[in-house]
Amino acid sequence: MPTAFNTLTREEFVGAAARLAGSVYDFHARFDIPNINDKTPADDVFPRLCTRLAFLMEETGEHARELNQGCLDRAADEMADVAFVALGTLLELDTSGAKACLAIANKNDKKTLQTHMVEPSSGKLVRRAQTQ
Repeated sequence: MPTAFNTLTREEFVGAAARLAGSVYDFHARFDIPNINDKTPADDVFPRLCTRLAFLMEETGEHARELNQGCLDRAADEMADVAFVALGTLLELDTSGAKACLAIANKNDKKTLQTHMVEPSSGKLVRRAQTQ
């Protein structure tokens, strides 16, 4: 539910992310980018993943440049490019990538205000200390 701080609804965000994922799938199909699976020659896997990492680093650098220049709209576009490349990498990983998406979603769905908190100094989500 949107608040005065957050005006984007869950449906709008999920729809936008799903649209991006669909675009990634269609892009890979259009350009016949093969998935990495049990039929991929072992000698091809590492170089292909290194190439994907280089794409990801390039897009992350472009995002950082726009963010550091205070260009928030362009920084958002570059972050979407980062997500596009990350999703493309997961797609190339075939069923392993899809399983990883589900596993990470399930793991993060289990985090609650009782189990985790935002670290004030870094803004990072951390596990709460166990009290006995």
